[in-house]
Amino acid sequence: MNVNTAQGDAIETLLRQIGASQVTKVRGLLYFIKFKLNEDLEISYVYNINAKNQYFLQRIKPYPIPQGIFTDEYEIVSFIKKDLNKFTKAMNSSNFNLFLSVTKKLNLACYNMENLFLNYNVNSDDFERLNKELNDILNEIEFAKTNSKDL
Repeated sequence: MNVNTAQGDAIETLLRQIGASQVTKVRGLLYFIKFKLNEDLEISYVYNINAKNQYFLQRIKPYPIPQGIFTDEYEIVSFIKKDLNKFTKAMNSSNFNLFLSVTKKLNLACYNMENLFLNYNVNSDDFERLNKELNDILNEIEFAKTNSKDL
């Protein structure tokens, strides 16, 4: 028995003790991929192969966002290649650093919203106000999209 198997068994036991209804073991097929596009920008991904032999891909840098489930490694490579090309083009924009800043704030907003809801008894008026503000942001994103040219 190797250390990883022993740690996995210990974690599984702890998870079952706190009520996990199912823990599925899959061979350790987890991959981290990094690309350095320039001195300032690294794009990183993580993917794993699940029990159904599907590939779940997530971009983790410069900001985390799930990319979906793919059927094979060729789809993963094709997606990453297209994604890197988009970032390479987008880096030429004078607004690129502002884009990264705004996107990181949006991710922080998701984290803070979850923290707020799971740790505090927030009244419905506050949630309604937050919901309205978020709808306004989504509308602003759509407005900016209609005022923009394709890359």
